[in-house]
Amino acid sequence: MRRHIVKIDGSTHSRGYESQRHLEFGPEIPRAAPLKSPNVFLASMAKAINEVLAGVRSVDQLSRIVSEQVYESLRARAASGAQARMKAGRKPVIQPTDVVKVRYQSPAEDVIESVVLLSNRQRAKAVTIRLESQNGSWRATNIGFL
Repeated sequence: MRRHIVKIDGSTHSRGYESQRHLEFGPEIPRAAPLKSPNVFLASMAKAINEVLAGVRSVDQLSRIVSEQVYESLRARAASGAQARMKAGRKPVIQPTDVVKVRYQSPAEDVIESVVLLSNRQRAKAVTIRLESQNGSWRATNIGFL
């Protein structure tokens, strides 16, 4: 059987190679733009965590922005709260919550530790959140709810 010879890019190859693409990679892709100030992200996340624990938001909605450990912790705590509400005969209630203050510091590059103060008509709450940069966006790797 006779093999056909093809010239591609100035070099000789056996038939079949012409269907493959010759790829040239340019210089290394530059790093993503610096992350924006996390104030709005922290405030929104704290309110969402409060809603998950109150039973009015699904923990699945936070799965993209929290680590697996935080997700499992929130899921377990939300389930525990749901059982307690069922025993007491209460339904989840949405209470208007205001963000009073957001404070954060950066102990290392691409890491933020914060506390967000929330308030509704009846009580004040504090949510502590540790954010780490992963693939150009913030991800919560640890939370606390006081």
